[in-house]
Amino acid sequence: MFLKNYWYAAALPGELGERPLARTICGEPVVLFRTEGGTFAALADRCAHRAAPLSLGTVRGESIECGYHGLRFGPGGACVKIPGQDSAGAAGPAVRAYPLVQRWNWLWIWLGDPALANPDTIPALSWFDNAAWTPFQLYFHVQANWQLFSDNLLDLSHVSFTHAKSIGSPEVSEIPLKTWVEGDRVFNRREMRGVTPGPFVADWGGFTGRIDRISSTEWSPPANLAIEARFADASNEIVVMVVNPITPETETSTHLWMGWARNFRLDDAAFTARARQENEQVLHEDIVVIEGQQSRLGADSAFRPYSIKADAGLVQARRIVARLLQAEASNAA
Repeated sequence: MFLKNYWYAAALPGELGERPLARTICGEPVVLFRTEGGTFAALADRCAHRAAPLSLGTVRGESIECGYHGLRFGPGGACVKIPGQDSAGAAGPAVRAYPLVQRWNWLWIWLGDPALANPDTIPALSWFDNAAWTPFQLYFHVQANWQLFSDNLLDLSHVSFTHAKSIGSPEVSEIPLKTWVEGDRVFNRREMRGVTPGPFVADWGGFTGRIDRISSTEWSPPANLAIEARFADASNEIVVMVVNPITPETETSTHLWMGWARNFRLDDAAFTARARQENEQVLHEDIVVIEGQQSRLGADSAFRPYSIKADAGLVQARRIVARLLQAEASNAA
């Protein structure tokens, strides 16, 4: 029940050090590693010899060595050494290699047909490679289905309640949301005039009174979201870009990344550190609710959610995912 012919965020480059990294993506166990020469690689986390997890092994030069019997595999999956044998390579065992591309300070993996893996279709997140913005990135492991977090970000009316003590304006939930679809993308926009800034927002912009707040969201499959948040009063405007690549781990667990970029106080390292802590709080406020949702949904398979007007974007996104899943299944048949 996962789309395969799409790029998924797999890791931040800084997560790959001397040790291999085990990560399950869309139900598939994967080992991610960086060779001593700096090449990033992704292989099936299963040695071709006895199925031991390669993630329990060691990076040796330009290959990964199985910690069970010492077979080594290169970034392309070919076996390059079998201890006690003269040769390996084309005639030897191999493990599956996945296309892996570094872009926008994420590593993106392709689980489907390698012939379709066009890096130009990786979401364009240029704020994370642009001197006009100061960014940071955070990772969270969430015990909930991936689409629940996509739903959460496509219905920002919840900020009035879930984030009342952080970024929420109490008026948000009462202001209409405009939703539209372009191809396989879903867009939301909410324009708010003269609203109360949340505590964190007031501090970020130095706002002392009411502000105008405009949020614009773009969703693209499988579940990549980019939210532009503009906050302004009569004397100041700040812009924050929040991006969330969402990667399924299993049907009930998710890899969630947050990228946060700003166009103000660009060289203020202390502000960056504080903003990281504040956004960790914001995401944890969401995670508590979403993991709670998952526990209740798991306890009652007959439950069907009741949709309200604010759900327009998430309803459209789920329809697109269902259509794309059906198309992939038909093409594979």
